Amino acid sequence: MTSPETNRKAGTRAARILAVFAERESATAEEISAVTGIPSSAVYRHLTTFVEIGLVHQARTRGRYCAGSLTVQMAENYRREALSQGGVKRRLRRLAADTDELAAFLIARDNDVLCVEAAEGTRVVRCSFSPGLSKPLTFGASAQALLAHLPEDRVARAAAAHGLTPSQVHKLEIDLRRVRGQGFAVSVGQVDPGVWGVSVPVLDRKQNLVGVVSTMAPDFRVRPRHESLVTLTHAAAQDISRLEEYA
Repeated sequence: MTSPETNRKAGTRAARILAVFAERESATAEEISAVTGIPSSAVYRHLTTFVEIGLVHQARTRGRYCAGSLTVQMAENYRREALSQGGVKRRLRRLAADTDELAAFLIARDNDVLCVEAAEGTRVVRCSFSPGLSKPLTFGASAQALLAHLPEDRVARAAAAHGLTPSQVHKLEIDLRRVRGQGFAVSVGQVDPGVWGVSVPVLDRKQNLVGVVSTMAPDFRVRPRHESLVTLTHAAAQDISRLEEYA
């Protein structure tokens, strides 16, 4: 029978190991050991358990681990709670009022784009994004603004999960380089026919990706206003990045 002190130490070790994945996209057992001071043998034991229950996932690169589906879902639940309490919704409402179009905040979840908050303008647009709904993390402005700021292995994983061909992967890589260079992504009809969208990344103070702010509208209606919509969406993304939740 283990003592309360032994259980406490085991719990502390587990928490310290999991905390590494809040700072790093992936890590080896040896890297975790070096950061935490926990012996590699103990780190491996904990990782084996974490993989079994979904807290940690074995990365594509042999010997590396990353946050598992359960950990990602916990983080998203926390983020959604923060969103509901903070100024993100208010800023989206302001963006929607300024553009008269749909404004949304989206994040990357596993291999999908998840809409976690949205605000409608005075003009209605029919599209696939509303709170709680997701689409593949591949094409479209929101997906590409997210992918452009995610690690290469994460991009490759999403491409493989959605069955992209080599030529599609090559085109995606070109598109992502352009998005990184210009600081935003634009698409027409890649998710919903006839719908134009612009997405701007929201980065925290360490330049880690938090999500993207998107404005969506029928292309025929906003064609003369593309430049102003990009400017307004970019301003909203900057404001959200400065919110206290992400400081």
